[in-house]
Amino acid sequence: MGQYYKFVNTTKKSESTIPLPFNFNMPWAKSLENYSRQELREKFDFVIQNNSWDKDDAIVAIGDYGTILYYPED
Repeated sequence: MGQYYKFVNTTKKSESTIPLPFNFNMPWAKSLENYSRQELREKFDFVIQNNSWDKDDAIVAIGDYGTILYYPED
């Protein structure tokens, strides 16, 4: 079934509310755990850019079952 994830900037203590084109313009994403590192990085990059967040901020995706995904590094 998959989890629903919200993107959170823990540095700024801010949650993303922008519409995500990869989830029918909802502000949360589904089943991020199933994406490759590259695909996941692209999703994080979209959220970071469109929220005008700094890439040096601590950005995480928090699943509704408690799973935390971090920005995938190279």
